[in-house]
Amino acid sequence: MKRRFYVSLGLIFIVCAIIGIWIPGWPTVSWAVPAAYLFSLSNEKLFRWTLTNRWFGSALFDYYSTGKTLPKHVKTWIIVFITIMSTISIWITDLTGDPGYGQAFIAIVWLIGVWFINSKVKTRT
Repeated sequence: MKRRFYVSLGLIFIVCAIIGIWIPGWPTVSWAVPAAYLFSLSNEKLFRWTLTNRWFGSALFDYYSTGKTLPKHVKTWIIVFITIMSTISIWITDLTGDPGYGQAFIAIVWLIGVWFINSKVKTRT
């Protein structure tokens, strides 16, 4: 039962990753990493497929083969994009007339994301 759930959730992540191939600004590898993790727990064939996929396989393979690390410039760009998208989201939420709860929520999630990338994701030199 758990294996089927992991495979189903992983396939949803893969669909989101594939969407990112064609839509600018939509992440690809960020969706593929949790999919690969779920497949590693449930389906070895799908896990190998994610690591050898022609669109995002090389990035995933590098991520796993280097002990789940990211180069410093990649971490910097991730933080830049998180900040830009959070700023735009706060601005749009403000334009819609939100009294501040939406903006505060977005800001908190932004802070957690930046903290996580800085402190929990290992940096590769």
